[in-house]
Amino acid sequence: METGKIRDDFPIFQERTELSYLDNAATTQKPAQVIEAVEKFYSQNNSNVGRGLYDLAADSTKAYSQARKNIAEFIGADADETVFVRGCTEAVNLLASSLDIEGRMALPELAHHSEQLPWRENFEEIDFIPVKDGKIDIDAAEELITQKTAVVSVPHVSNVYGTVQPVEQLVELAHENDALVVLDAAQSVPSMPVDFHELDVDFAMFSGHKMLGPTGIGVLYGKRNLLEEMTPYQVGGGMVDSVTKQEVEYKPAPEKFEAGTPNIAGAVGLSAAVDYLRQFEPEEILEHERELNRHLVKQLRTIEGIKVLSPVEATITSFTAEFAHPHDIAEVLNQNNVAVRAGNHCAQPLMEKHGINGTVRASPYIYNTEKDVRRLVRAVKEAKRVFDV
Repeated sequence: METGKIRDDFPIFQERTELSYLDNAATTQKPAQVIEAVEKFYSQNNSNVGRGLYDLAADSTKAYSQARKNIAEFIGADADETVFVRGCTEAVNLLASSLDIEGRMALPELAHHSEQLPWRENFEEIDFIPVKDGKIDIDAAEELITQKTAVVSVPHVSNVYGTVQPVEQLVELAHENDALVVLDAAQSVPSMPVDFHELDVDFAMFSGHKMLGPTGIGVLYGKRNLLEEMTPYQVGGGMVDSVTKQEVEYKPAPEKFEAGTPNIAGAVGLSAAVDYLRQFEPEEILEHERELNRHLVKQLRTIEGIKVLSPVEATITSFTAEFAHPHDIAEVLNQNNVAVRAGNHCAQPLMEKHGINGTVRASPYIYNTEKDVRRLVRAVKEAKRVFDV
C-alpha cells in the first residue's frame, strides 16, 4: 500500500508529523474526504430528515437515504436491513431489549464487554465458549450449543488477539440448533471484505469510528423478517406511521428503530468513509495489517521478558512485559510518540483466563508503516532498560 500517499489524506498526520498512531482497534483517524463530507453537509444541506416539505429538507433526506444504501452495499446487505445506531453498544442493547426469545445464551470468553453485558442483563443462563490459541474452540462450541441455545454471539475478529474467528462453522452449528447468530463486526468491516448475506448471520453490527468515519454512528444489520418481528425499544418522533389516543402504528424497518432526529451528518460521513475504503482491493487492507503485525510479533519475541499473546498472522498485537505494568509500557511509548492501548480492552473475563491485569495492544491500519513498528520496538526496549532493574 502507498502509505505515504495515504497519510497525506489525513490532516492529523500533518499536524502531528512524528505521531505513530497504533490504536486503531479503539478508533481510527479521519481522512480529509470524510471531514469535508461532514462539513459540506452542515454548510450546504443541513435540515432534519423525513419531515420538511421544502427543498433543503428534501436534499437532506436524500443524502441520508443515499448514505444508507451506499453503506448497505458495502456490507452485502439491503438498505431496509440497515439500521443506523450510535455504534455497536447501542446495537447490542437494541437487540437484547427488542428480541422476544427464551433459552440459553452462548458467548465466547473473548467477547468484548459491549457484546456481553446487554445479553447478560436479559439471559439468566449463559454458556461461555472457551478460547484456544486465540480462537473460539469449535469442539467446545459443539458441546455447549444445543437445542436449548437461543442466541450465539460471535466476534468476527478478536479485539484482543486480532484473530479471525471461525464464523462460518459457528453459524452452521447455531442454525442446526435453531439459534440466532449475532456477529460483532466492529474489527472486521474496517479491515476485510465482509458480506453479511453470504455469511448468513441473523444480525451484525459495526461502528463507524473504527473505519475512518465519525463517532456516534454505526450500523445494526438484521435479516428483514427478524427486524419486522421485533418491537422497538426506543420510541418517539419519526418512527411512526400514525398515532391516535387508542393505538400506535410503527413504520417498517429500519425507520421504526430510529426514533428521534438521527445522526444525519454521521451517516453522510460514514458513507464518505466507505467511498474512501473502496479505493483498495478487498484483501489489501487485511494483508497490510497482517504484514505489519508479522514484523512486530517477530521483533517483540526477541526481547527478553516480553510475552506476545497474538499469533503471527493476526491483525492486532497484544503483549505483556514481565518487567512492567502495561500502563507503564504505554507511557514510555507515549513519550516516544507511539500511541497504543493498554489495559483489559473491555475483555476482563479473557484477562482473568490468562491470569493478567491487561496487555499492551498495537493495532495498525492503512496509514501505518514499518517505521511505526520499528519505533514501537525501540520504545519497548527503552522501557525494559528503565524498569528491568
